[in-house]
Amino acid sequence: MHQGPRRRRAYLLGLIMLAAIAVPAVAHADPLTDWTPGPNAVLDNTYDGFIDTPGMNSSLSTGAFAVAGWFVDKTAQGWAGADDVQIWQGTMDGAGKMLARASFAQDRPDVAAFEANPFWAASGFGGVVVAGSLAAGPQVLSVYVHAPDKGWWYKQVQANVSGTAAAAQPAAAAPTVSGAALPVVAIEKPKDSEQVIATKGDYEIVGYALDRSAAPNQGAAGSGIDRVQVYLGAERENGGTFLGEATLGFSDSTPVGQYGAQFASAGWRLTFKPTQFHANTYLLFAYARSAISGKEDFVSRFFAIREHSP
Repeated sequence: MHQGPRRRRAYLLGLIMLAAIAVPAVAHADPLTDWTPGPNAVLDNTYDGFIDTPGMNSSLSTGAFAVAGWFVDKTAQGWAGADDVQIWQGTMDGAGKMLARASFAQDRPDVAAFEANPFWAASGFGGVVVAGSLAAGPQVLSVYVHAPDKGWWYKQVQANVSGTAAAAQPAAAAPTVSGAALPVVAIEKPKDSEQVIATKGDYEIVGYALDRSAAPNQGAAGSGIDRVQVYLGAERENGGTFLGEATLGFSDSTPVGQYGAQFASAGWRLTFKPTQFHANTYLLFAYARSAISGKEDFVSRFFAIREHSP
């Protein structure tokens, strides 16, 4: 997998969300609670992190409030180690309720200094629980973090919810940074080593692309992707022929089985004319850009253009 140019982009957590509030400038470890195994959790606890807000036993309004903090998997190489973060009332496997999906890979240079690892600067998370999600009274909030191949792990904080508590003042959401996970991109058609017959007119290239950290309203049709570009013959930076920008938002069942129902419309399509190219073997390259982090990844596919059927 290859990484395109690094870009930074501030984005909304959702139309009904306010924004993640600013986190403290100094990282703290949590001496009271630990990351606890959740659904599908495997291997040892190799995690560090802290729920910055709300604080333990703090008072929350029944209006909207933010949940923010940081997380690192201390065995992760080159990134902080999380590919999903969710906020729950109670627990996933204990009749709890999901309150929000948090954005993650947010900029936390204090964590990089605290942990002495520059890659863990992109370790922040933040989400907003919308007004009316919690009833007044004592509540237990759980922050669930998913690590690839290690399942869900969570940390909890207790809070007192009151209709008279002052609502938190929102601030601008933190931008995502270079430590965010790469988007997923695939080419489904042509198949590997497929022979495309030039005399049959237009040919439709088919694939899917998604960012696993996307909220349902981010990117095209909730895919978290805002652009797919396709090149023929060589990589984009090495003189490949630009075939065009694909149309996004097509229905595709393949990513659903791997990444969830949110990505049922993560498909992309691009039509080109094989008759404009000589009969030969080619490499096809598809570049997908995340609407969340601005990061790109690409995938390649070997195929052939033939003047007639063999």
